[in-house]
Amino acid sequence: MNLFILLFIILVISNLAVFFGKKIKIPSVVTLIFVGVVFGLPWLEKNIIGGAKQLIFDIGDIGLLALMFLAGLESSWHLLCEEKKDAALIAFSSAIIPIFIGFSLFYLIGFSAKVSFIVGVCMSITAEATKAKVLLELKKLKTKMGAALMGSGIIDDAFGLSLFVLLTYFVKAGGDKEKLLVAGSIMIFFVGMIFKKALGRYHDILSIIENSLNWLLVPFFFISIGLHFHFQSLVLNPILLFAILGIAILGKLVGPFLVKPLTSFNRKQTFLIGWAMNSRGALELAIALIAYRTALISVELYSSLIVMAFVTTLMFPFIIIPIIRKDPQIMEED
Repeated sequence: MNLFILLFIILVISNLAVFFGKKIKIPSVVTLIFVGVVFGLPWLEKNIIGGAKQLIFDIGDIGLLALMFLAGLESSWHLLCEEKKDAALIAFSSAIIPIFIGFSLFYLIGFSAKVSFIVGVCMSITAEATKAKVLLELKKLKTKMGAALMGSGIIDDAFGLSLFVLLTYFVKAGGDKEKLLVAGSIMIFFVGMIFKKALGRYHDILSIIENSLNWLLVPFFFISIGLHFHFQSLVLNPILLFAILGIAILGKLVGPFLVKPLTSFNRKQTFLIGWAMNSRGALELAIALIAYRTALISVELYSSLIVMAFVTTLMFPFIIIPIIRKDPQIMEED
């Protein structure tokens, strides 16, 4: 199939799926990932996607940058600076606790220190783009908690990038593309804020850019996440899978509560923060892939980490959206 026709079909199906999904109150993040999973089914992948899979991943990377630019347009520099202390505390605790728990458990059950560290790092990194998409749709990005969540995510990504660089140095692997992607997503978030400051949020040019990015590029990011998922991963080693999934979720939920006394957030908000920090995205997938390609981790461990990233990303909107819709003031209250 012609590449342009294929990409056009994917965009039409994706945007129609989002449209009808919204009618039955399914978050667009979930809808688009599901579209990716469907396209990733063996028959469809072989006969429809074919050799275009890598191209979709590459466009998905651009979609990640587009989404972070849109998040920057909706964010408040004033609120981001105001919440910097809380954001730093949340980012630190949400990263360190999963690393500590993951490393300790896997080291105790017999994995090497290097493998245990890789598992811990993959559990520690938050998907900033997924969080941004949900907050954008709920119009809650420019709030007290929205600023804290975006700020903590940016710090978390920077921390994850540092660990990623450290890992690739030790294993002498590639990964320059992934490093640039994460660094670029952080920078372009601030570019979006600069554009907003210079042109005003509702400038006609920004409206055209926003609609174009949402229709043409952002869907590919979430579809690429879905394409990474393979059902056979669920049966390779179910015990390993559930162990990784349980530790990953527990670590992100416990982290914010440990620093709660030092922040301005109440118990309900801290619970929401824990779930908001729980979704994973591109960077841990890149770390897992590099570790697998360099024979540091087994196929079972690699598959379990991929499924962990997919499941935590997929469950995130189903939990956070009802909480915010039921209690909209949770994003603002002191």
